Amino acid sequence: MIAMLAALWPALRSYWSYGALLVVSAFAWHFDARAVANAETVRVQAASFKQAQAMATQIAQAALQHEQAQYQAKATEADSAYQAQLADARGAADRYIASHRVQPAAASRGADATSAPAEGGGSPVPASVPSDAVVVSTEDVQACTAVTAYALKAHSWAATINP
Repeated sequence: MIAMLAALWPALRSYWSYGALLVVSAFAWHFDARAVANAETVRVQAASFKQAQAMATQIAQAALQHEQAQYQAKATEADSAYQAQLADARGAADRYIASHRVQPAAASRGADATSAPAEGGGSPVPASVPSDAVVVSTEDVQACTAVTAYALKAHSWAATINP
C-alpha cells in the first residue's frame, strides 16, 4: 500500500489542489442541503405559528364578545330594575306631593285668614305656618326622588362588588 502511495505521490502532488477543492465542495454541498432543510422546517414552523396565532385571536375575540354580551345583559337588567324602582319612587313622590301640598292663603278670594284650601284636595294651610317656611316645588321633589332612587341603586350595586 505504501509502495502504491509512493508511486502516486508525484501525481497527487500536482493535483492536490483539485482534491482539496473537491473536499471543500462536498462539505459546501452537505451544509447547503442542511440549510435548505432547516429553512423549510423554519418556514413550516412559522406558518404553524401564524395559524395558531390567528386561531388564538379568534378564540379571544369570541370570548370577549361573549363577556361583553353578558355585561350588556346585566346592564340592561339593572337599568330595567332601576327604571321600575324610579317609577315606583316617582309615584310615591306624587302621592306625597298631593297630600302635603302647601298653598298660601289667597287674599283675593276673601278666604278665612286662618286657613286656605290646599291644592289637590289636601288639608288647609294653618295660620300657624311661619312666614319663613321652606316650600319646595314639585319639580324639586321629583328631582330629589330621582337622585335618591339612583343613589340607592348605585349603593346596592356597590354592595355586590365589595360585600
